[in-house]
Amino acid sequence: MNKLAVFLLFLLAFTAAQAGVRSQLRQGGDFYKDQKYGSALNSYNAILKDYPDNQYALFNAGNAYYRLNEYTQAEEMYKKAAEQTGDFSQSALFNLGNAYYRAGNREKAIESYKAAILQNPKDKEAIHNLQLILQQEQQDQNNQNNQNNQDQSSDNQSQQNDNNKGQSPQDMQDSQDQSSQLDKSAADRVMAMAKENEYRRSGSAGRQPDSTVEKDW
Repeated sequence: MNKLAVFLLFLLAFTAAQAGVRSQLRQGGDFYKDQKYGSALNSYNAILKDYPDNQYALFNAGNAYYRLNEYTQAEEMYKKAAEQTGDFSQSALFNLGNAYYRAGNREKAIESYKAAILQNPKDKEAIHNLQLILQQEQQDQNNQNNQNNQDQSSDNQSQQNDNNKGQSPQDMQDSQDQSSQLDKSAADRVMAMAKENEYRRSGSAGRQPDSTVEKDW
């Protein structure tokens, strides 16, 4: 058998294999649209068994795991998809951020959204989700500051009550007035900090403050 015949046989086998992959991708897509995520995952995993670097299958397997709330597996698929060269690298980074966010890992979610934005600075959805998490981080910090201020105020009040024993009513009133002024000054500083570190919200209409945007294939 000459070299040309061998090449043609190889080409036919390769074409047939690719046709099989496309067929399984379509089948997985149909299952996914019908919200049969477990069946969709089976189709994608069948491809990955023979073609572990197939970006389409990796990305869509990540989506199926994500819909099944299996975020650790989704993260693994998205990371592998993002490492491949192809159309879904940037979207894989975006959805990786979603998976980290849903799993409660804000720090890694922020890193993933930033990586997605670096690849596509015009990705408004990635910018929206990044802003969302930064807002939540800032709110948590503000809440912690408020709690610390309240705890400090409570400690100061207890100390003040101890110091006020034996004081005249006028002395006690003067001390309370001074304390009120200090509390107001502290509150003003907290408000100033909150405004200084405020993040702008996305202009996207109709989105709830706690809802991230997701991308499918």
